[in-house]
Amino acid sequence: MTNLVFVSLLLITILVSTASAQGGIASCCRKLSKTQVQRENLMDYYKQNKSACPINAVVFTTRNNKRICSDPKKMWTLTCMAYIDGKNSQLQRLT
Repeated sequence: MTNLVFVSLLLITILVSTASAQGGIASCCRKLSKTQVQRENLMDYYKQNKSACPINAVVFTTRNNKRICSDPKKMWTLTCMAYIDGKNSQLQRLT
């Protein structure tokens, strides 16, 4: 019985440490949002891969530090990503 408890605790420890190393389970998008804000209100984005989280998504961060989990195949998502990339490249040229 003691071995079963030890193995169980070991597995839980491994799962928790793996989730923490990947930014935590709570930081993953679990579903895609249909919310579309004006692109001027978007500050940044990153791509969430299905290898670390349950779904593929593009995660936008707004000026109010809200996260929007978007479908990477939607035209709105692609347009906003291009807008942010263009805005960032202009800022890099100015500095």
